[in-house]
Amino acid sequence: MDFNSDSITPDFDADDINIFEELSSSNSFSQPERNPLEQILLGEDEVNETIAFDTDVIADLLQVLAHHAIVKSSDDPTQILPDVANDVDINSARVTSQEDEFRLSLLVELQDEKKIRPCVRVRQENGSLNLVEEEEKVPKQWLPLYKMLHQALSSAVDSLKATVQIA
Repeated sequence: MDFNSDSITPDFDADDINIFEELSSSNSFSQPERNPLEQILLGEDEVNETIAFDTDVIADLLQVLAHHAIVKSSDDPTQILPDVANDVDINSARVTSQEDEFRLSLLVELQDEKKIRPCVRVRQENGSLNLVEEEEKVPKQWLPLYKMLHQALSSAVDSLKATVQIA
């Protein structure tokens, strides 16, 4: 597991991000002759072109989609915590990008009041996003949290793949 001490500001609201505006902004991706995303949104013929998105846009989209999956699947987030943890902030879901990978993390408060960010990773390889399987490296007590994060990131990646091919 990787940990990062940064956190999302308390006033962050995923609903404030307009995904379609982010996708259509001219600095978000290089413009081909005809915008394939426009064709998808307007329901035109199938598009087999690849869109080169900025990594920050991909991270933002994954973050919104993963946060939605976490909120949808978490009735009581404390049930997934090990004994050494006091609380998990499901609203702290964040996706960061480093080189060729994206990391989804949540802020977890331990019993000694330290805060950590366990994460799951996805790699960008040959125009596709592939989950990094690390379950065997995760201590047993942290597996429920790992599995929840893994499922949320997997769901987010699947949603992106269903919409566009990422270069």
